[in-house]
Amino acid sequence: MPGLLPEPSPAELDFWCQQAEHQQGLAELNAPSPIQFGLECALLSALRPGKPRWDTPFSRGEMGIPIHHLIWMDDCDKMLDAMQRGIDAGFSCLKMKVGALPFDEELELLRHAHAAFPHAELRVDANGAFRPHEALRKLEALASAGVSLIEQPIRPGQRESLAAICRNTPLPIALDEELISTSLENLLDTVRPQALVIKPSLHGGLLAAEKLALMAEERGIRWWVNSALESHVGLTALAEWCAYAAPGTMQGLGKGTLFADDACRSLYLVGCELKMQTN
Repeated sequence: MPGLLPEPSPAELDFWCQQAEHQQGLAELNAPSPIQFGLECALLSALRPGKPRWDTPFSRGEMGIPIHHLIWMDDCDKMLDAMQRGIDAGFSCLKMKVGALPFDEELELLRHAHAAFPHAELRVDANGAFRPHEALRKLEALASAGVSLIEQPIRPGQRESLAAICRNTPLPIALDEELISTSLENLLDTVRPQALVIKPSLHGGLLAAEKLALMAEERGIRWWVNSALESHVGLTALAEWCAYAAPGTMQGLGKGTLFADDACRSLYLVGCELKMQTN
């Protein structure tokens, strides 16, 4: 989706496909993340033609992957209605985008949601909307409103401020956009976040995601995967990898309903779980 993801031009895509063909693999290819992710998925499919990329209970249709219910930015009444629909559908985790409305309005909405849905987990994603000097005050207010976790409170590239916030935060912080970096090991060691949101199509592909997940586990940092506007082709690959790499973990995958015209529809939603069509 041009303008929403760092999509390559057709010529750039052709170049990297030729490079992969020339060296008969992806070792040391270092293509842009969306291309790397696509080529990895294609080669994994070629290794198991007509079969899932990984043989797991999920790929056999025996179990689903729990996901959260994402609340898109809107006015407060519409966001509350969206939360109610998620609860009615069986979701146990509601994730709300913050930073578009006045903070006091968002805070009041979250307090209302916490009171109305006391058994649901509330997460928020700031997408870097807070300024460093105000972040801790806002995090304290969010924690008091019942929020359990926040993603990317300040914009990327402010590592010293982010490290101080992570040291003093009243609720867990998950890094997202900050992970589009070339020095991830140093980032984890200096910032010490409580969690990571890994997006393989933005963070270097599946192999890079696997390395990042391992680095997180070695440091006692939680991690999960979010999708990034992939079609069913990419979303299915992400779901298969999640079921293999972190079985039973709640993921931030899409519901497979983003595009009206989509190909290879193999996922469907049952309650709060993504399941895979096996026939």
